[in-house]
Amino acid sequence: MSFKVVKVVPDPFIPHNEEDYRQIGAEFVSQPCETEDEVIAAAHDADFVITFKRPITRKVIEKLDRCKMIFNVGTGYESIDLAAATEHGICVTYPGGYCTEEVAEHAMSLILACARKVLRLDRAVRDGKWDSYEKREIRFKILPPMFPLKGQTLGLIGFGRISRSLVPKARGFELRVIAFDPYVPSNIFEECDVEAVAFDYLLEHSDFVSIHAAFTPEARHMLGMAQFKQMKPTAYLINCARGEFIDESALYTALTQGDIAGAALDVLQTGSVGLEHPLLQLENVLITPHTAWYSEQSVDKVRRRPYEEIVRVINGEWPQWLINPEVKENFKRRWGTRLSKK
Repeated sequence: MSFKVVKVVPDPFIPHNEEDYRQIGAEFVSQPCETEDEVIAAAHDADFVITFKRPITRKVIEKLDRCKMIFNVGTGYESIDLAAATEHGICVTYPGGYCTEEVAEHAMSLILACARKVLRLDRAVRDGKWDSYEKREIRFKILPPMFPLKGQTLGLIGFGRISRSLVPKARGFELRVIAFDPYVPSNIFEECDVEAVAFDYLLEHSDFVSIHAAFTPEARHMLGMAQFKQMKPTAYLINCARGEFIDESALYTALTQGDIAGAALDVLQTGSVGLEHPLLQLENVLITPHTAWYSEQSVDKVRRRPYEEIVRVINGEWPQWLINPEVKENFKRRWGTRLSKK
């Protein structure tokens, strides 16, 4: 039996080995799409669709006559109508856990950079101010206030895999760790020996607030002016999750008027950032270009995940990283396939 795999998104960082698919009797087609109609034209007869940030809407899903699984290359999958996919017996999966350690390490590096003002001091040296300690410029303009990490509080918004991976790293520097996540059961917090707190408490008591939550439309701008005013004026905001969590205009205001000490961001609301971006004009902001996920190992994992998940489905197994587990009855009803209970 042959299968058709259609990739509707181009991504030079995530090439796929077409020979792998041929060896399992699958035809592999790469057809970059932008609109609903383009996706329908390219994937209407596909058994498997590989996508990322493409409109996999109800309109599209209703035209996917043979589709058994949609694989989303990234961890954000709000462009896929999960309810429609579930109704039509289509599994939706993603590369879960492929960069957990990398993002946790990146977040920890941003915390350290903020705590020791690494970027600002590096800029001062590059501006010829190496000797300015004696001239009192660095001593009085950049360094204060600065505190040892030991005994400070790291507040985690979201307590999934990445946050739980960050906990021992933070504890290595003797940070106190608290977390807010209403969707995680209490036993998980207990196992990690992390105190579950209310959102307001976290903002008010944290020296570093680090976002690691799954994004939903309701969470857009969950951090705005009111929340920044709740934070300590010496606190730093870290974001390696999604730019949409933060009201950037409010963040700019909070940073310029001293409501918080600084921010370190791996993500922004826009996909690309020009030199005119307001946050780039501020000395107390550190920005990396959405690279927290990257390592040689994570690239290899994300390249292989679609193929591995497709093989599982072909072999009668459930995908390992199934986003919509409630699909199982509809899947079996539509395809008449007896899958294992994995």
